[in-house]
Amino acid sequence: MQIYLSTLTENDYETSLKAIEEAFKNVEVSNHDEQQLVNKIRKSEAYNYELEVVAKNDAGDVVGHALLSEVTIEDEQEQHVALTLAPVSVASEYRNQGLGKALIQAVEERAENHGYKTIVVLGDPEYYQELGYERASNYKIFAPFDVPKGYFMVKFFTDTNRPSGKVNYPSAFN
Repeated sequence: MQIYLSTLTENDYETSLKAIEEAFKNVEVSNHDEQQLVNKIRKSEAYNYELEVVAKNDAGDVVGHALLSEVTIEDEQEQHVALTLAPVSVASEYRNQGLGKALIQAVEERAENHGYKTIVVLGDPEYYQELGYERASNYKIFAPFDVPKGYFMVKFFTDTNRPSGKVNYPSAFN
């Protein structure tokens, strides 16, 4: 069976939300509301449809999804636009086959092509370290809420002008 990655289309809106809900249904570390987060992000100024990717099987069913949206990283002097990766979902029968990583790499490539330089993510350090993410606190980047040590991570696409400070999420994340 082939899996195809593509930009989300309007026809995929509802089916992707159902796929996200199904993917998180039995996940312990979830509030089981990720599909509503995606719906809110899509209606916000932080949304760029080119930074949302779906995976489809041969039948055209959405079996995976990844989304990047804008956040800011602020210190006392500056505010930098960055991205956050949330959520990433893969249907249970397609897990542990590299689909999540392929989705993440696809949205990262799009982000870099759009000129973004920084992505933050809240997630499993072992998983995200394999994709080049590092502990955000090592770069003086902090979440605006309490997170388990090491679970807030960052990836830079450049070695210069790296921001530091507190990450501010858009209201869709509230």
